[in-house]
Amino acid sequence: MSFLQYINRTMNSSRSMILFAMFALYFFVRTSLLPIVHDDFCYAFIWDGEHGGNLAAMQFGSPELEHRERVDSLSDIFQSQWSHYFTWGGRVFAHTLVQFFMWIGKPYFNIANTIIFIALILVIINLANTWLKISRKALVWIFLCLNLIAAWSMNTMFWLTGSCNYMWMSFFQLFFLTPYVKALRSHEAGNSALNIVIMMVLGILAGWSNEVGALVTICLTVFMVVMCKSRGLFRPWMLAGLVTLTISCAFMILAPGNFARLEMAHPNFHYTSELLIDYLTKPFPRIIAADLIALVPMFLYFAKRTPGKLNTSEFLMLAFAAGGFLVPVIMLCSPEFNLRMSMPSMAFTLVASTSAILSLERSDFKFTFNLPKKFLRGASITLTTLLVVYFGTLIYVDISVFNASRRQVRYIQRNAELDPIQLPPLPVRHRFDKIHGDRTAVPYLHFLGGMIENPNYNLNLLIAQYYGVRHVVGVEEK
Repeated sequence: MSFLQYINRTMNSSRSMILFAMFALYFFVRTSLLPIVHDDFCYAFIWDGEHGGNLAAMQFGSPELEHRERVDSLSDIFQSQWSHYFTWGGRVFAHTLVQFFMWIGKPYFNIANTIIFIALILVIINLANTWLKISRKALVWIFLCLNLIAAWSMNTMFWLTGSCNYMWMSFFQLFFLTPYVKALRSHEAGNSALNIVIMMVLGILAGWSNEVGALVTICLTVFMVVMCKSRGLFRPWMLAGLVTLTISCAFMILAPGNFARLEMAHPNFHYTSELLIDYLTKPFPRIIAADLIALVPMFLYFAKRTPGKLNTSEFLMLAFAAGGFLVPVIMLCSPEFNLRMSMPSMAFTLVASTSAILSLERSDFKFTFNLPKKFLRGASITLTTLLVVYFGTLIYVDISVFNASRRQVRYIQRNAELDPIQLPPLPVRHRFDKIHGDRTAVPYLHFLGGMIENPNYNLNLLIAQYYGVRHVVGVEEK
C-alpha cells in the first residue's frame, strides 16, 4: 500500500467514524428526551401475580389490592420475574433489564441504550463480512432503515420497555449467530471447552429473548450447523449453542404466564380465517414492505451478479433475508400480531442488505445515470439537507414532549394534596403529524405517561404511586 493510499484509507475511516458518532449522538438525544411511559411504570414495581400483576389484569377494589411496592433491589427483581413468569409472560431476560433500569434510573438506560444501538450496527456489519469495515454507505443505509423504514421505531428503539424487548434482544440474537457465520466465512473454527461455555451463555441470552426472533435464530443456526457439517467445520460448541438456544426458547414460549395471559386477553381463543385476513391486510404488509425496501441493495447485487454457483457469502445473504421474512410469517400464526416484531425482522434483513452493499463496494459497482454531474451533486445535497431537516423536526417534537411531560410532573409534585390530580392533554405543539406518523411519542401520549380519563385504570394508579400521590387522571379541555 502506498503512502497516498494509506492516507486516503485513513481519511475515509475517519469520515465514517464521524458519521457513526453523529448517528450515536442523535440516538442518545432522542432516547434521553423520551420520558418514562406506559409499561415502564408497570415494571417500576414488583410484579404482583397474586393480584393480577401490574398491567391489564391488575385487580381493584381496595387499597391493598391496588398498592404495589417499588423495585428497590436485585432480590425484588428476582421475586418480580418469578411471579411474572408464572402469571404473565416468559420474557425473563428482557423484563429483568427493564426492571433493572427502572430501579437504577433512566439516565443509565439512556447511555446503555445508545451503546446497544452502536453494538447492533457493529454486529450487523460484522455478520456482513466478519471484519469491521465501517462503510459510510452501509452506515447510512442501516441508520435510515432502522429509523425511517422499520415499523414502530419509536416503540422498539427509544422506549425503555420496548427497546429492551426488541432492539436489545435483536442484538443478542445476531451476536449469538456471529461465531457460526465467522466459521463459515473464514473456513476455520476453534475447538475448546471455553467455546462451549461461551456459546451456552450466548444461547441462553438469545433463546430467552423474544419469541419469534428466537425461533428465527434457531432456524438460521440449524442452517449454519448443517453448512458447517457439510464443509468439515463442525465443532461441539456449535451443537452446545443450538441446544441451549432451543431449550431457552422453549422455556420462554411455554411459560405458564403466556397461557394465563392468553386466557385473560382472548378467552377460548380460536384461530379464524377472519383473523388471518386481518393480519394479512394490516400489520403483515407493513413489515414485508419495510423488508423489501431494506433489501434493495441485495436485489441490485443479484441483478449485477454473473449467473453461476452461489458462494458462502451469497448463501448467508439469502439466509438472513429469508430470516427477516420468516418473522412476519411466523407472526401470522400468533394470537396477536405485534408490529414491534418489525425490529428483529429488520435486523436479520439488514445483515443481508449490508453484505450486499459491501460486496458491491468491493466490485467497484457504480450507478450510471445519463445526467449532468452538477445535477446529481445538487440532488445529493438536497436529499441530505431534507433528511437532516426531517430528523431535526423529530428532535424538535421530542423536546416538546419532554418539556410538556416535565411541567406536568412538577405540577403533580407541587399539588400532591389534591385527590385526584387532574391533568389536561400534553400541550405538544408543532407535531408534523403528516410526515412523522408514529415515529415520535405523540400518538402514544395524549395524556402524561399514557394515562387515560378513568382514574381506576391500572396505569393511572401506578403513575400516581410512582410520583407519590393518591390519584391522577386525564381530563379533556373544554
